[in-house]
Amino acid sequence: MAQDTAAIPTGQLWENPKVYNRRWLIMLTLVSGLIIVILDNTILNVALPSISRQLGASQGQLTGAILSYAVVFGSFQFTAGVLGDRWGRRRVFLTGLLIFGVTSLAASQSKDPTQLIFWRAGMAVGAALITPQTLSILTNVFPPKERGRAIGIWAGCTGASLSLGPVLGGLLLDHFWWGSIFFINVPIVVVTIAATIVLVPESLNPNAGRFDPIGLVLSVVGLGSLIFGLVYGGESRDWSSFLSTGMIVAGLLVLVAFIAVEARLASPSFDVRFFKNPRFSAASMATAFGFFALFGVTFFLTFYFQFVKGLSPLQAGLAALPSGLGQVIFAPRAPKLVARIGPKFTIAGGLTLLAISLGLYTTVNPGDPVWHVFIISFLTGTGLAHVVAPSTESVMSSLPPQNAGAGAAVNNTTRQVSGALGIAVFGTLLQVFYARNIANALEVLPETFRDEARKSIGDTFVAVQRLGVVDPKAAGQAARELFCGAGRACASGQAFVAGVHITSIIACTSALIGAAIVLRYLPRRSAPDAGYLRQQRMSGEAPEATDTAASAASDSVS
Repeated sequence: MAQDTAAIPTGQLWENPKVYNRRWLIMLTLVSGLIIVILDNTILNVALPSISRQLGASQGQLTGAILSYAVVFGSFQFTAGVLGDRWGRRRVFLTGLLIFGVTSLAASQSKDPTQLIFWRAGMAVGAALITPQTLSILTNVFPPKERGRAIGIWAGCTGASLSLGPVLGGLLLDHFWWGSIFFINVPIVVVTIAATIVLVPESLNPNAGRFDPIGLVLSVVGLGSLIFGLVYGGESRDWSSFLSTGMIVAGLLVLVAFIAVEARLASPSFDVRFFKNPRFSAASMATAFGFFALFGVTFFLTFYFQFVKGLSPLQAGLAALPSGLGQVIFAPRAPKLVARIGPKFTIAGGLTLLAISLGLYTTVNPGDPVWHVFIISFLTGTGLAHVVAPSTESVMSSLPPQNAGAGAAVNNTTRQVSGALGIAVFGTLLQVFYARNIANALEVLPETFRDEARKSIGDTFVAVQRLGVVDPKAAGQAARELFCGAGRACASGQAFVAGVHITSIIACTSALIGAAIVLRYLPRRSAPDAGYLRQQRMSGEAPEATDTAASAASDSVS
């Protein structure tokens, strides 16, 4: 394969007939690598109770397993994108697959929580190497006229994977041991590596300039500190400690230093001047506000389905499918809407629909039928489909093809950080309002159990279970008072939903702010792609009058 593509200028792989003819097989290969990474972001949550029982993991150790993956994955994505541009995207993609497969196998055989935490961090390194390469290779393989559709399919698969994680996890845990949620990655990785070797061409930036170790170190430290603080604060709800707010502040300061350093370098890892291009910056902001709102609200859906509606983990996972279905259906179709009305109004419309769906959660009550939430969730996925695909295409098409890896890394990191921020902020708000609304009802519990039960609806459930060990009769009475059954109202459900109503209003507002930013700053139409116009002129399909447009496209990020 290297001989087929070695002479192809970077960013024009789609001009090679061999590459072009197998572009959809390349897409399938890249998506298979992406899916296992996205699945692993959500599949662990379903297995936490099983891991706790079978490995004897404490709550702190379970938090460590979550933190090790989230922090390493988020902090290394930018570096991975830059390394792909410099050393070869196919090479880095294969390296990531190998690391992810080996560490997934090791994680599935963990004998204690410490081993699991270590191997999860190793999986995150592999995942970080994989994710940005999928988008950057895709951008270089598909010609501009098909790129929007390809990115739409990529975005739809991303959304579907987020929803499928809990379902697949529930199915595996019903039939196999807890480690099967990691072992399932191994055969997929083996097949994907073989397909990559055969199908995927190599591409890189031939003019990468000098290596920038200081910038890469600053990006890893800054992003790692920021994400650690957000995830730790969201898990512990302790915002007064250095490990939460202190790490967030430290991370922001390091990222400011990163921007200052990069702005002064002749060959930076990432040219911060790209943010002057509104197609890049406004689309990135749209992604940030969309995922902040989405992750913040979908965070509570698992708790709603399991603790308010009484569904099993597998049923709760299946209940998350409508959002993914909306993205699968509409993300590949979003480019057609972009072609008709432009990215500005498509993305703004998607954020508006997302805001409406999030606002509709104010109508949800404990006794409502589950299909009520299904409809809202489907609207959420539909709105997001018209945000992710067009904004990603806008970001990627605004950069020179040789910087596709860095652009993909910025796009993915934006989603990671904004999602972590959404979970942290909305999780804390939900805890505050739940504690306030449940206080009086907790008088049914002995005083020694009330402080623990006040923290969240999950903690209320655990407190009643603990009471059942020492006083089954009192626990039975408390369960009847606090938890729902057969559609009747209950104290915990009412307190939880009251918090949901407040957080949904805030999420709705944040999505509307994102829409306003897009309407104000994102250009109405995308600039033509210089390479595509050049090919059209050479083939006689485009008039020479497009020279000015091609020049403008080339200069749009200079």
